[in-house]
Amino acid sequence: YVYAGDRYVFKDGVVLKIAGPSKEFIKKTSPRGTIGERKEFASILSLIEYKEFQVLLTGDSQASGLEDALQPFGSAPFGAAQGKQGKISILQIPHHGSKTGLNSVILDLIKPELAVISVGKNNYGHPSAEILKILSEKDIKILRTDEDGEIEIVSDGKGWGVK
Repeated sequence: YVYAGDRYVFKDGVVLKIAGPSKEFIKKTSPRGTIGERKEFASILSLIEYKEFQVLLTGDSQASGLEDALQPFGSAPFGAAQGKQGKISILQIPHHGSKTGLNSVILDLIKPELAVISVGKNNYGHPSAEILKILSEKDIKILRTDEDGEIEIVSDGKGWGVK
């Protein structure tokens, strides 16, 4: 099992941090202590860092899981809370753009430059119009797998680009 605060450092300088869920969040949302026992209530939130580049992978998490992961960081973006300048470079939008996966407050905290929505044809209406509107209002660039196909992001640790 992995929990918020676990960290793995690779020899090339890439750092994988588990941003969530916390043990407390799992206890509160999943009485038997495992992710998935209550649908997508909790999902592993992974923060991948390479020098100044950061990407937050959210899986099928809900806004409550992201809020739990952001608590230790207060109102600062992940990078600023860790003594770095900047913000999250890329946010993988939770739960395929579901309206319950994200909110405006979370976006204000992490300030992503790019939002990636992994979504295909579905009967749920993902991504939701509400999430697309919030992203647009905050001038966050959006890429969607249903419209843009496979999305590959490359970084040298300072900048990043889409291939």
